[in-house]
Amino acid sequence: MNPKMIKKESFTVIGVELKTTLSNETDFGEIPKFWENVIKDRLIEMIPNKKYPDTILGISMDFEPNGSFLYVIGVEVTDTQTIPEKMVCKTVPAAEYAVFTACGEMPGSIQETSNYIYKEWLPNSGYKRTETAEFELYDDRCQRGVNAEVDIYFPVLPS
Repeated sequence: MNPKMIKKESFTVIGVELKTTLSNETDFGEIPKFWENVIKDRLIEMIPNKKYPDTILGISMDFEPNGSFLYVIGVEVTDTQTIPEKMVCKTVPAAEYAVFTACGEMPGSIQETSNYIYKEWLPNSGYKRTETAEFELYDDRCQRGVNAEVDIYFPVLPS
């Protein structure tokens, strides 16, 4: 699985956040439940000024040495003057990304691709992970059931 290399300018999102941890793959259980609640409560619909109305981002950011991090489900916005109650506004800095496409039923395909990136691709890639946020991009391709596709943007620099 070879990634596309992309440089992306900084962007701002509004969404909801969950603090979770990589410890014992806790995030692999908590994040899918978080998605279920966000979808059930129709929270994305409440976000104003969507830049790409049909695209949702799942952003992992603010990693701490103990493995905890924030996971934000949100959308890129054109204006941040109105932030709905209980939501957050986050800016993702410009970065270079290795972009992988997870294919198959979710969330399993995303978790398998993430494991591949960290355990197989990264150690042999000639790149190192940067401290910038990584994110999943969910568009119309994620609605295809067992044929779903989600892009994973993994921040890198040549090592």
